[in-house]
Amino acid sequence: MHILSEENNDKNVQHKLRSVQMNIFWFIVIILTTIIASVVITAVAISNNQERAVNVGTDTRTEFAKLYSVYDTLTENYYEDVDSDALIESSIRGMVEGLEDPYSEYMNIDETDEFEESITGDFEGIGAEVMQEGSKIIISSPMKGSPAEEAGIEPGDQILAVDGESLEGMTTTEAVQLIRGERGTDVVLTIQRGSGSPSDITITRDTIHIDSVTYEEIEGVGHISVNRFQQGTTDEFSGFIDQAAEDDVDELIVDFRYNPGGLLNEAVTLINQFIEPDTAALYLEDNQGNQQEILTENEKNPNAESFDEVYILINEGSASASEVFTGALDDLTDVTIAGTTSFGKGVVQRTSEFKDNSMLKYTNTKWLTPDKTWVQDKGITPDIELINPDYYRIELLTEDEVFAEGQTNEKVLSIKVALDELGYDITNFNDTFDAELTEAVMAYQSDENLEADGIVTGETTTGILSDIREQINDNDAQLNYLIDYINGDMSIKEIEQEARDNAPHIPPVIEDEQNLNDEEE
Repeated sequence: MHILSEENNDKNVQHKLRSVQMNIFWFIVIILTTIIASVVITAVAISNNQERAVNVGTDTRTEFAKLYSVYDTLTENYYEDVDSDALIESSIRGMVEGLEDPYSEYMNIDETDEFEESITGDFEGIGAEVMQEGSKIIISSPMKGSPAEEAGIEPGDQILAVDGESLEGMTTTEAVQLIRGERGTDVVLTIQRGSGSPSDITITRDTIHIDSVTYEEIEGVGHISVNRFQQGTTDEFSGFIDQAAEDDVDELIVDFRYNPGGLLNEAVTLINQFIEPDTAALYLEDNQGNQQEILTENEKNPNAESFDEVYILINEGSASASEVFTGALDDLTDVTIAGTTSFGKGVVQRTSEFKDNSMLKYTNTKWLTPDKTWVQDKGITPDIELINPDYYRIELLTEDEVFAEGQTNEKVLSIKVALDELGYDITNFNDTFDAELTEAVMAYQSDENLEADGIVTGETTTGILSDIREQINDNDAQLNYLIDYINGDMSIKEIEQEARDNAPHIPPVIEDEQNLNDEEE
């Protein structure tokens, strides 16, 4: 009995072992089946939804959940095929536009190429800097000698349309793409000046080469014009300081009129031409209020000491980097500033370039003068105020408009100012086209071999505008005022009064808020 009992025990143990082995086998089968099923389900899900946005970081960046959801909804459910790249590009643009900062913008590859062309000084177009003011596209500075300047474009002119296409809602980059084009082609800008009625201006595009710096000697005074801060500006400027010293001039004028700015590092090295090394040229202030001192690094130009006086000439088109230079020399030296109040742009932009060569330009700091003055929206006030004469500010006239005796129109005053400057005496400066103006128009038409009918339209209009533009080019009023003062012909009080006396009818346009595109390297 004992032996039989022992055999039964062995059988029970063997049965239990076989049972455990079977359970392990089925457990492994179940695990493998689950893994395979999961892989299949995942693959099917991915194959059926390849366009789904990648949820990278959504666990920690919940603010992007809505963005991803919109992207997925549009790519999956929109009634037509969707260009996913275009959706991404537009979402980036929208994010930057949400800053409501006219200086910050996202640029695609083509726009980045145009941007880089502009800081090297060569491109094809009309030669005008534009800015965005709210929903408006505004001319900030026509470049000297450019087709835009020749056509009579002025700072503050609003561009309403390009070739009939409205600019409403466009960014400055989009507007520039419409304005630029091949050399020799025409572009029609619909311009509004001040509160006047819109006018169409046809401009022939050209290859624009911006001479960063030019020099001339006028009546014994050295005159260096800095047109914009681009690559190599300081090297050019240094050579002209040496030239002025070699010419043995006692006074030097540094002219920043219509200089919209440019590369900040060039402004700092330009300051260094007059300032010793290790001197604060400006301060940069971030959004936490932390200030970074930007120091000059090189030895000053020894020829900068050869002048008895240095004058800086500015106007409403002098902005950003040109204000950095003017503010620094005003704080650190006894330089005299002349002209009209500068633009007032006290912020700096940086650029970030992506692997596909697109670019983000964004405002990242304020800049302050060495005395920690912020010029934003205030500008720099000159020591000597020199207002341009009235004829610099006449309304835009187009050859299609017709002006005749008996009419009352705000542009009639501009016709009177123009003809008076051209030597046809006017005594009644108002908006009414009177008999005196008819007589002056007829005299002008006779002198120009035009039909003397006393009506301002067509060739009469284009002739008057062309002659006024030539007068402006040949008679730089602000520069002449300053040279007269330097040479002792008039005192500051007398020269300021003469400038005011020559501007009695059309007051200078003062923008409430002005914005420019500027870059920092």
